[in-house]
Amino acid sequence: MLILSACSAEELKAALRLGRFRLHVGHLRLKISSIVPEFVCVLQQLYAAHPVMLDGGDFDFEIAISPPTPWRHWLRRNAIFEFCGDAPFEPMEVGHAFAMFEWGLNWAIASYLHNYLILHSAVVEFEGNGVLLSAVSGSGKSTLSAELSLQGWRLLSDELALIDDNLQLFPLARPISLKNSSIDLIRTRFPSARLGPLAKDTHKGTVAHLMAPDASVESNAVPAIPKFIIFPKWTAGAPLRVEAVGSGQAAMRLIDQAFNYSILGHKGFERLVALVRQAEAWEIEYSSLDEAREAIESLVRERG
Repeated sequence: MLILSACSAEELKAALRLGRFRLHVGHLRLKISSIVPEFVCVLQQLYAAHPVMLDGGDFDFEIAISPPTPWRHWLRRNAIFEFCGDAPFEPMEVGHAFAMFEWGLNWAIASYLHNYLILHSAVVEFEGNGVLLSAVSGSGKSTLSAELSLQGWRLLSDELALIDDNLQLFPLARPISLKNSSIDLIRTRFPSARLGPLAKDTHKGTVAHLMAPDASVESNAVPAIPKFIIFPKWTAGAPLRVEAVGSGQAAMRLIDQAFNYSILGHKGFERLVALVRQAEAWEIEYSSLDEAREAIESLVRERG
């Protein structure tokens, strides 16, 4: 299949303008349309390793990043996220268009893929062991998933864990959203890391997206088996703390981080119970990414 990096800028622009562009992210096929140059440029940069089609075809979600309608007047240039023809969110500054696309795609997945139990969790894999990094926003899970993926771990997702009825984790390797001080931290630790432009003054502060490793994208059709659930917590100056979490407590924490647990009803309950029975749960508090990575690697190697 064609890889986006093999497409010229002119081919990409034409396919996006005409509604013929299809982006493959794991098992999802996205129909994407746009004439917003700021979005098109970053899409081509950060999804360079992903499979695409330029001549149409079937799709799961239809997304457009569009300018506001002509009758709207704004103090600065804006863009709109459209999903299947509807605009569920307010327009954002055009420099935030790519971040808006990523946030909108997360919303669409969490809102409609109810064949999966969907958890607010990064997902990585190490030596055949699937690891969920589940935490509330601001706990450092995306920064930790970036650290691990840039150290050779396989990235499945930095935001959403998709768990099917066979208890498999389905990959959606795509750019990792980094915020505020995490951006410079990752740039300093990994000078060759490929990051997109800064989106400043968003509702989450300053945001930049880290391109997913090519090897993770190439494995985007291969599910992983969950073996560990890690509840990470970054605390400035804190010594490393690693503690086991009981399955009951782990289940309660995951329910709080589930997007569709109540929608799935008893199926969601059964899937969550099976998950915490199969995967060991641990809490890790840290201030050093090196210590956190080494601790998680030791857990996986010793107990995986």
